[in-house]
Amino acid sequence: MRQLVGGRDVMRAQLEHLLEAAHLPNVRVQLVPFIAGAHPGMTCAFTVVSFAEPGALDVVQVDTSSTKVWLESETDAAHHNATFDRITRLGLAHSNSVRLIDSIRKEM
Repeated sequence: MRQLVGGRDVMRAQLEHLLEAAHLPNVRVQLVPFIAGAHPGMTCAFTVVSFAEPGALDVVQVDTSSTKVWLESETDAAHHNATFDRITRLGLAHSNSVRLIDSIRKEM
């Protein structure tokens, strides 16, 4: 969050956007603090897509440096859901994350 990318104005705008999004009813923002150390979310970004239809299986989109990969097996979905749960447990509470983002924004 403190790594300047694009300069102070760009970073401030991005942090303000996060703060606005954090107040939406369907958004939960959680930061994983440095003190958590290495965690499973550091290796690559992924998105678990769930469907409302009964019996529909989750699918996972994994982002690599050159492409996106879709994983459609129940095992892959379960693995990534468990990984997401571990990352969530390491993260700060929503309210603490919002306070930290606002504090960093004020430093910019």
